[in-house]
Amino acid sequence: MKRSLTTSAAILAILALMASCARMPTTRRSSRILLSHFKKYAKKYPDTVYGQHGVTEAEITEQNEIHKHLVAVKAFITLGDGSVQRVHATVEKGPLGWRFVSWEKGG
Repeated sequence: MKRSLTTSAAILAILALMASCARMPTTRRSSRILLSHFKKYAKKYPDTVYGQHGVTEAEITEQNEIHKHLVAVKAFITLGDGSVQRVHATVEKGPLGWRFVSWEKGG
């Protein structure tokens, strides 16, 4: 009985480890990463468009894997006044999860 519990726990641990090693973040996770970054950016630079109007939403339109642990994200950032900005961002997988690397305005 004890051995079967140990085996079951080991199998569950392996499955959990495999599930946490995704090659790309989910669109929900990418959206949260971008929204968090742009809210911090708005506080740091209040005279930019992001700081003047605030950021309300980040909608991911496309994700492409550049290489392992590095993903290019295209998104629309919705501002508080209703206008939309297209951005291209890069996120990478660090030791504790996905994190923001860089961004540029999209055309």
